[in-house]
This record gives sequence, C-alpha cells and structure tokens, in this order.
Amino acid sequence: MKKCVNSPQKLFVSGSKSISKLSEAALGLLDDAIKKGMEILVGDCYGVDSAVQEYLDQRNYANVTVYCSGEKPRNYFLTGARVRSCADLSKGLNGREFNYVKDIQMCGDCDRALMIWDGKSEGTRENIKRMLDLGKPFLVVEE
Repeated sequence: MKKCVNSPQKLFVSGSKSISKLSEAALGLLDDAIKKGMEILVGDCYGVDSAVQEYLDQRNYANVTVYCSGEKPRNYFLTGARVRSCADLSKGLNGREFNYVKDIQMCGDCDRALMIWDGKSEGTRENIKRMLDLGKPFLVVEE
C-alpha cells in the first residue's frame, strides 16, 4: 500500500518596509518553514523582503522564489533561488498597483502566509485582506 505524502507547502512571507531586522519570533517561524522544507515565496522590496532574503541566504536555504513586478528583482540577496517575474501582468501600471501585482500572485500561489507587520504598512494590510478573501491561513507577527 502506498502512503499518501503531503508535498511541502508554499509559504508567502510579506512584511513592512520599515522593518529591517527580524525578531526572534519571525526567525523561529522561518526556521520552522526551513525544517519542513517549505518553498518560501518572498518579494524584492527593501525592509522585510530583503531581511528575509538575507537570512535565508545565511542559512544556505535555496527553496525560495523571489517575486518581482519588473523584469528582474530590485533586491536579490540569495544564492540559487528562483526568480518569478510578473512583468507581463504589470505592464502599464505604476506605483502601488505595479508592486501589488507580485503580491497578488504570491497570495494566489501560496498555501499559507507569514506577515511581519509594523501595524501600519498598507501593503501588508492588503496582503492580510487578500489572504482572508482567499480563505488561506496566515499568521501575523507584529514588530
């Protein structure tokens, strides 16, 4: 008899631009995802996105996909990670609408999310709303 094996899930990590240092709580949750072999989806912005990329690179974790709204990531600190460009979907857009394209894609592609939030960031607030609308589980770490 074959065993049913769940494939590792995809974790979308989103967060505030104002946060450049991850808390012990956030690092512990990332370590749990690494131990489970989850694919980590992260954006290319400064703040949490860059801090998460740098941490994953320090841990030599390559099961990561960096999403960007342009042709290539604005910030890319990983060795061996995949890049997912959403440039075709963001053509003709600018500002928040341009950057939200990659966030919308990550919400759709993930199984669950980790939001590292300063309590003010509109982008993270929108991602929380998107996850709620999709009925997908997420955890918010306020920093």
